[in-house]
Amino acid sequence: MTEKDAFFEPEEVDRQIERVSQSKEGDQRDAEVLAYLHSFYQADETREQETLDRIWNRIAGATVFEHDTQASEEDLPMQQYPHIQPAAGAMGDSRGSRPRRSPLVQRLVLLAAAVLLIALVGSMTLVFYAARHGSTGSPQSTAASTTHAPLKVTSVTMSVTPGSIAGVSCGTNMTVTYTALFHVRPDSAGGTVQFAYTVNNGRSQTPANITFNPGETAKAYTFTWHGALPLDHTYPGPGGVQVSSPNQLTSALVAPTGQCTSAAFQVTKTDMTVSPASIQGLACGTSIVVTYTATIHVAPTGPGGTVKFNYTLNNGRGQTPASVTFNPGETTKTYAFTWSGALPVDHTYPEPGGIQVTSPNQLTSSLVGPTGQCTSSSAFQVTKVDITVNPQSIQGRACGTSVVVTYTATIYVAANSPGGTVQFSYTVNNGRSQNPASIVFSPGQTVRTYTFTWSGVLPADHTYPGPGGIQVSSPNQLTSPLVAPTGTCK
Repeated sequence: MTEKDAFFEPEEVDRQIERVSQSKEGDQRDAEVLAYLHSFYQADETREQETLDRIWNRIAGATVFEHDTQASEEDLPMQQYPHIQPAAGAMGDSRGSRPRRSPLVQRLVLLAAAVLLIALVGSMTLVFYAARHGSTGSPQSTAASTTHAPLKVTSVTMSVTPGSIAGVSCGTNMTVTYTALFHVRPDSAGGTVQFAYTVNNGRSQTPANITFNPGETAKAYTFTWHGALPLDHTYPGPGGVQVSSPNQLTSALVAPTGQCTSAAFQVTKTDMTVSPASIQGLACGTSIVVTYTATIHVAPTGPGGTVKFNYTLNNGRGQTPASVTFNPGETTKTYAFTWSGALPVDHTYPEPGGIQVTSPNQLTSSLVGPTGQCTSSSAFQVTKVDITVNPQSIQGRACGTSVVVTYTATIYVAANSPGGTVQFSYTVNNGRSQNPASIVFSPGQTVRTYTFTWSGVLPADHTYPGPGGIQVSSPNQLTSPLVAPTGTCK
């Protein structure tokens, strides 16, 4: 309570009057108060005296009050108030007339009555003030005493941006924003709204929440989908929210109107590569595998389909049909085909290869093949024959001793030859007799060996072991030198 609102209680007024009436003579502070009151009321002494006389006359009319007053006066020693003189005739008839009081006492009684009146009026004013302000109340007390309703979602309004994707090419990257505006009932206590949102017509959901302060009635929540617009139009799908707490509520689903536009399915370009890129330095007749790779490009954002074509690996003299399938949105695929074999001397293979598209549109690729040519091989022929013998000597051995003598012929043919069979005959007795034989060379082989033997008892006439060697008859003619162990038996 502020200072201007402080009111005197009746009990406080009585205590103050009692304290003043019991003040002793010589108390400087009380004397000053009494002097001030005397001077304040001196001008109206006559009028106040008459007023007091009327008050006392009416009080004296009440027997009970008079008895109490007299009893109180008898108990009050007069010597405590030497400055108050009794009125004339007051002692003559104490019961028939009222006591005569001094002007100071009269003023004190009047002051007490005035103070009491002020206290009563102030108390009534306080009551009316409290009643008036209690009925209106302050904003803070009203807010504190207001009872909030429980949180409840009443509706959810959905919107989406952009509103349409009609005319946008499929494959275009795009961000779609969904906005859910939650409405709760007024004067709610606030709290958290639990929900799940979807961007694909409910096929999948993502949990989320939003918090309301007390008294809030609406709040927005945004969620997005981002990606390339697919040809199958599965995204962006209808989006919305499903409230699970504090109550259950499902919003309407919204999505951009229209569909993205797909390009026509057609082949726009083909690229050709070959491996190995070159056969330069390889010998003709060498076995090799040549791989051709076609990279086929179709228009972006196409709906997909099958590309039909023919490929060749002999400069178009022959073709083989083939096909490759594109999924929606795919733009590039590769197809590989091969040739394998021995590099021919006439250089007909490997030749330029490529493809010729026949559907969904017509397009012919460039032709590619390994650069260079294989090295032409020499004619298959024997160029040289070397002969060795083991043991190299029979010197010191006794005639009649059994022995095995091994002759080895090393046959050389031309480098880079296509290979073939070498036919020859060999001898172990200086050509007096010959035995036919042969040996096969693979393409590119240049050297092979052939062994033949003589075994027996060393004869005393030294006819064996005789000089041995070979005589080539095919593919060309060539005679090797003759070799034999040195020395003779004893």
